[in-house]
Amino acid sequence: MASERDRLSEQVHLLGDLLGRTIVEQEGQALFDLVEDVRGLAKAHRAGDEAAGERLLRRVEALPLAESRGVVKAFATYFKLVNLAEEQERVRVLRRREREAHAAGSSAVETIGAAVRELRESGVSAEEVQALLDRLLIMPVFTAHPTEAKRRTILTKLARIADVLRGLDLESPTPEEERAAHEVLREELDLLDVPSFIIFGRRRPRRPAARR
Repeated sequence: MASERDRLSEQVHLLGDLLGRTIVEQEGQALFDLVEDVRGLAKAHRAGDEAAGERLLRRVEALPLAESRGVVKAFATYFKLVNLAEEQERVRVLRRREREAHAAGSSAVETIGAAVRELRESGVSAEEVQALLDRLLIMPVFTAHPTEAKRRTILTKLARIADVLRGLDLESPTPEEERAAHEVLREELDLLDVPSFIIFGRRRPRRPAARR
């Protein structure tokens, strides 16, 4: 059985591959090759290749505006997909902790149950805990930072992608079910914020969207 980190890597590669195919189909091989070139230089630079960093800087500075937009939006899409995969990994970790705690007859770490148990084991009485709770003041804060703002349609499609990833984790799909799930991911990526997320020219339809 693959480890959680292996599963994260698999999902990141899956989403990256599907996004790459979408870029090729919607914007052409040239944009895909450009994105891959930038990604490769950035990766080499992070690994310590200073010359790659210099080539990357020159490459980016020389890009026309249209190509710059294409690269930026392709990477923005990619990192949103990576975030979804990382969120799914967090779910896997929490579920594993819950199973392990249940098998050991205790509460999962970093939960309310675990905190209450630690307080009890430290000699804190229920009355003292209640007195503390009675003095608590909870004030939720909702922020709307511009960099975090997303259109509702984008959130909906990202949620659908997350649902597919979750299903692949929890339902032990057959090869045919996994293929169908990948097809749904392709469809969602095709439609993900079409006006300004991936697609910049006239959209070339690939196939009818799957009914859901």
